Amino acid sequence: MTIIEIMHIANQYIENNRVFEVSYNLFLQPQGRNLYNQLVRDQIHENSYGVYVWENTQTNEIVYIGMAGKVKTNGQMGSHSLINRLVASRGRVNGRDILTNDYLSNYMQNNNVNTLTFHILYTTNQTPPSYLESVLLYNFYTQNGVLPKLNNAF
Repeated sequence: MTIIEIMHIANQYIENNRVFEVSYNLFLQPQGRNLYNQLVRDQIHENSYGVYVWENTQTNEIVYIGMAGKVKTNGQMGSHSLINRLVASRGRVNGRDILTNDYLSNYMQNNNVNTLTFHILYTTNQTPPSYLESVLLYNFYTQNGVLPKLNNAF
């Protein structure tokens, strides 16, 4: 599945989108982890919710589809915003939190990925990000028989 196909599916559920790149060289600079966090904060609208897609820029392979923002029982958005989700922990490894900047740096180094393209899809007020993420993952799975390599479950 390509980003063009993803955008074709997502267009009816989003109000806007943003694209930017994260280079592995960013992580090699002094304070590279902080530079990644600042890049995310500079590129993404504050307090926004939606879906994000990580694409290997060299191969055009979709490697991850994720979302930020859940609808609470009162109808309000809660949980992490897109910015918070893209700088937060990705989980625990050996009893230690792995922040997104470290997770991406390790992934890019271990898989010889020079650049990841981040596609940020801002969902409409009527579309819960979890719904759009599910639609995209379902379509990816039915087309490929597998999930994107960094998605663990659907």
